[in-house]
Amino acid sequence: MLPFAIAIDGPGGVGKSTTARKVAEKLGFTYIDTGAMYRAVALYNLRQQINVHNEAAVSASLCNIEIMLHRQHIFLNGEDISADIRTQAVADATSIIAAYAPVRKKLVAEQQALAETTSVVMDGRDIASAVLPWAQVKIYLDAKLKTRAARRHAELIAKGQHRNLDDVIQDTKIRDERDCTRLHAPLIRVPEAVYIDNTTLTTEEVVAQIIALVTYIMQKKEHPSCATE
Repeated sequence: MLPFAIAIDGPGGVGKSTTARKVAEKLGFTYIDTGAMYRAVALYNLRQQINVHNEAAVSASLCNIEIMLHRQHIFLNGEDISADIRTQAVADATSIIAAYAPVRKKLVAEQQALAETTSVVMDGRDIASAVLPWAQVKIYLDAKLKTRAARRHAELIAKGQHRNLDDVIQDTKIRDERDCTRLHAPLIRVPEAVYIDNTTLTTEEVVAQIIALVTYIMQKKEHPSCATE
């Protein structure tokens, strides 16, 4: 039997990573930041001055990329790149390379291998639909476009990356369109996913909702007769 898995999907800027990390901490599960893995591939290609719009070139670079996750840090070929992958340039490139089938095939295989050996909380855009379709708990986290863009804008400002809010709103809109229309594993809400709109909710409130759902599912598994009483 596979370990317990929680899949959290949703658009950019909705707070998936922060939410997933806190849920994992409270449950003692392993947090897998799939977005960071795609960002690592994008960063490598940017550093090597590979055209990220060239799918063949990006795909060829995969054999030179080794990604490791350890204690909330991500390593690219042995280098801690946890801070380097959080720029707007890397985010934009990630949205492009994440649509390439060879990139997805490599990273999805690594993500699934991790979930086969330990209980995980995994976030991304295709976790419930493609990466962990067997996950016991599936969440679709959402928020209004302007709210998500404002959160992203605040993050950039905090990191000293000053950008116009209107530009961030436009970038977010473009990325939403790209994520939802890409050929391979587009962003979708699977029917069985629990929908949570966090436009007006705090992270703690969202985490509490997810923990309550997980607790309910776990108890139902331990006492299956309760489901029919």
